Amino acid sequence: AVKAGAEEGSIELATFEKIIKENPQSIMLVDVRDTDEYAAGHFKTAVNIPVDQLENKINSLPTDKPIVFVCSTGARSGESYYMLQDLKPELKKVYYLEAEVEYNKDGSYKIKAVQ
Repeated sequence: AVKAGAEEGSIELATFEKIIKENPQSIMLVDVRDTDEYAAGHFKTAVNIPVDQLENKINSLPTDKPIVFVCSTGARSGESYYMLQDLKPELKKVYYLEAEVEYNKDGSYKIKAVQ
């Protein structure tokens, strides 16, 4: 189950890491960074929808599983979360990762909580 974090709309970091390791298919993971950033490295199960394209693709998002937005600092993923709150308030299971993430080309990553 997805557990909310301290910030409004955020996912708890430990919960996110557990889902990514054990059951990544249980969520729709959306990387909202630019395509070149995504190409340089991303979570293996993430779909790339840059934040500036999100509004046009909003109807392609699933309604049957939680959606989690990620970027590299939490800024664009937070922006994406609030965009969905405004444009599609009927989607209730929407979260973003409030953390700094370093992505590697091989699919590995390092997550650091934002202080």
